[in-house]
Amino acid sequence: MRRLPHLVGALLLLALLTAPFAAGHATIELHGENAVAGKRGTLTMTIPHGCGAGLATDRLVVRLGPGWSSVRPVAIGGWTSSVARASSGRQVITWIATAGGLPNTASGDFPISVRWPRDHGIYRTPTFQHCGATLMKWSDPYASAASADQDYPPIYPVPRIHVLPAS
Repeated sequence: MRRLPHLVGALLLLALLTAPFAAGHATIELHGENAVAGKRGTLTMTIPHGCGAGLATDRLVVRLGPGWSSVRPVAIGGWTSSVARASSGRQVITWIATAGGLPNTASGDFPISVRWPRDHGIYRTPTFQHCGATLMKWSDPYASAASADQDYPPIYPVPRIHVLPAS
């Protein structure tokens, strides 16, 4: 019976040590609207926290593949945004903080007005969260199972969107 408090204490310590990683993820919110091939809509990238150690998010970069024909970041107070098309055909959306950024303990929404790709399927949206010199790359694939080289689920999973076929 004396071992039970030690076991509970050890499990609690393990939970506290791994909690920031288990809860860490960049998410995509569609606000109840399906992504339908070729239609217009809004995807919102949500960043749940800064990069740790009190570091505020001061830049966010989201990459959309060549299938995305039209993207436009929605204006956010305290941030400037831009869109560039890379030579690969990717759309690169960048937000840069103009007034302190997103505090480490705060969650932030970064909406993007889009025309969904013409082809239905699952689309990855690699996302790069900058907190000064610290970078969190939300780009780990999670289609594969755990292996010696890849944990499952990954610590920084790539946000994905399911685009449905047009009816």
